[in-house]
Amino acid sequence: MQIEVVQFRLVNEYGVETYLETLPYLVARWVTGGWAVLEQVGRLFNTFVVKDRWERPVLLFKNQWNVDQVMGEHPELELSPIALTPTTEKD
Repeated sequence: MQIEVVQFRLVNEYGVETYLETLPYLVARWVTGGWAVLEQVGRLFNTFVVKDRWERPVLLFKNQWNVDQVMGEHPELELSPIALTPTTEKD
């Protein structure tokens, strides 16, 4: 809903046409060990690496099957379906 509001304002206030292009990812997992662990693992297939607002790595997967595949190939990789804010993270 909010994206449509931004698009409406851009076209009506600034004359700028925009379009929304969705990505095919449905599952997000945070890398518990951070960037260092992700670098040790190396290239991961069927994933898209992004970062959250606190610069932590997040892996995007097309489906749960891709998550299971990566976890099977890299058991040392610890992934979390949720991320705590830095002020509430465990020590």
